[in-house]
Amino acid sequence: MKRFSKLLAAALASGCIGITPLSIAQDREVAPNEAATPKAQTLSWLPAPQPCTLQHTALKPVSGQLLLTSVSVAQETPSSGPPEVPIAGSPQTAAQQSSELDELDVAELLNGAQSEIDATLQINHGWWQPLVQRSLRNNATPNGITLQDVLVGALNNSHQIKVFSELPMIRASSITEADAAFDWSAFLDARWDDTSEPIGSSLTAGAGVERFEDQKFGTSVGLRKRTYSGGQLELSQRSGLEKNNSQFFLPNPQATSRVVVSFTQPLMRGKGKVYNTGLTMLACIDKDIAEDELHRQLQTHLLEVTRSYWALYLERGVLIQKMNSYRRAKLIVSRLEQRRMIDASESQIASAVAELKSRSADLLRADMAVRNAESRLRSLVNDPALSLGEHTELIPTDIPSFVAFPIDMAGSVGEAVQYRPEVAQSVKQIRSACVRAEMSRNELLPVLNLVTEAYVSGIDRNYDAVGAFGRSFDRGAPSYSVGLQYEVPLENRAARARHIRRFQELRQAQNQYQTTLETVRLEVEVAVREVLTSQQELFAKEQAMDARNRQLEYLTQRWEKLPGQDLSASLALENLLNAQTQLGQAEYDFLQSQMTYNLSLTNLKKSTGTLLQHESVSLSDTCVGKLPTRIASKPNLGPQ
Repeated sequence: MKRFSKLLAAALASGCIGITPLSIAQDREVAPNEAATPKAQTLSWLPAPQPCTLQHTALKPVSGQLLLTSVSVAQETPSSGPPEVPIAGSPQTAAQQSSELDELDVAELLNGAQSEIDATLQINHGWWQPLVQRSLRNNATPNGITLQDVLVGALNNSHQIKVFSELPMIRASSITEADAAFDWSAFLDARWDDTSEPIGSSLTAGAGVERFEDQKFGTSVGLRKRTYSGGQLELSQRSGLEKNNSQFFLPNPQATSRVVVSFTQPLMRGKGKVYNTGLTMLACIDKDIAEDELHRQLQTHLLEVTRSYWALYLERGVLIQKMNSYRRAKLIVSRLEQRRMIDASESQIASAVAELKSRSADLLRADMAVRNAESRLRSLVNDPALSLGEHTELIPTDIPSFVAFPIDMAGSVGEAVQYRPEVAQSVKQIRSACVRAEMSRNELLPVLNLVTEAYVSGIDRNYDAVGAFGRSFDRGAPSYSVGLQYEVPLENRAARARHIRRFQELRQAQNQYQTTLETVRLEVEVAVREVLTSQQELFAKEQAMDARNRQLEYLTQRWEKLPGQDLSASLALENLLNAQTQLGQAEYDFLQSQMTYNLSLTNLKKSTGTLLQHESVSLSDTCVGKLPTRIASKPNLGPQ
């Protein structure tokens, strides 16, 4: 509280807050003409209102009406009972209200409500604005931050943004993985066979040989590749070394060599580049969808950071308002204590003390809300410069903007259709479904493959594999074979079911696109209306706050001049305390309307998908620890 007193004193010296001294009214009757022209007196620490002249008929609040009624009853001798007041909600009252509303025009009511707001006045930030930007805690180091500071810090340090940035990199690896199916692959096969079998025919190894003894070592080495047309190409070198006890095996031992080229090409199912590169294309589309998702998540996170920044400003403003409200109640209690032996009743003191205790609880709750808002902001930004816990007091140095921007509904919707990541994602989902549907159409066909093979072979004695390889090309002619493979499921139910499912998914994606467009249109329309409404709300809330301020000034002067033991004084005290509460609520509503307007501007940019462009956010790729990494950054644009 000492800190707050120093801040208010400094604000007083700078002219931010006007304060008038509190004087104790003399113990005398209140003249009727004095009530109509009250003196300019108010509670200490209350912002001084503009000079004005009030009439009884200008008092709209219910509390003011009750006060005037109670005063007139206390000063006059009652000659009859209280006036009859219709009970709210009775059948007669409800019927009368319904009949009156039926005769009214809705457009006329709305135009009338709008005409009540004077949008030509200049909006001020409120008496609490200079205090929001000053330190409120003695045991903490003040750290002034701007909105741009926290946005830059979030892009550079936020763990959540780093999580979002990994998704496109992960999806990009799927593209390489899918295209790797067409890479060359090398293979090597080797086998040793040692055979000892009984002979059932002399033609196997010759006469007199009872068992066939054979030792054989064979190798196959080569390259394989899948082509974009769906074919399988294989180049291989097959070599063998063999020896046995057959009289017909010549030369013995011997070496063999065969160079083989084989190619299998689908003619129906699995044919074509479109089908065989379908998985690669799907991986590319998924990567693009991940990029759109990154943009969407970035905009959402930056909006949350912005909301948390203004929430901190709001909570600090509320804390200062609660301090002011608490001090008003404390001054009333102090005055009543001074007048205890004169004219202040115990019921008045008890009522004021109860209000003081309630406001002290509200003050503690407001202080906790400020600390929670700081923690929320730290958790979103993850900036080491802010993560010093209770030892650092985060002070927002930006002030709310009241600048009105011309907004076109149709233009905003057009921007959203062009820039919203959700729309781009829906279009890419349709492309992905089209690719899958086309692949399923190919899978309805039967299997028909063209199989070809050509080779040259050679043989030499005494395990001379090199000589056998050379003889493959200098003697004889190449051998070749050509054939067809055909296969078809009799009912082909699996392919048909898959084909139907793919086209249902395509139809689903098309309907999802329409849903996305309608959702985007709805969000933009709501965002535009929120900006336009919050602009008018700013003027209305400020004017309502000024009216509550004038009401409090008037009720304060009446309470100071009424005798303490009179019933009217007790009612005046209750009305005064209620008026202070209503003024506090009006100040909170005005402060909240400032935050609502500034957040509505950011939300409109997010709704149209242009928040990253507006904040000049750029994405770049680099390597961190030999891993590809996506980096989001932006320049510090200064106060907006």
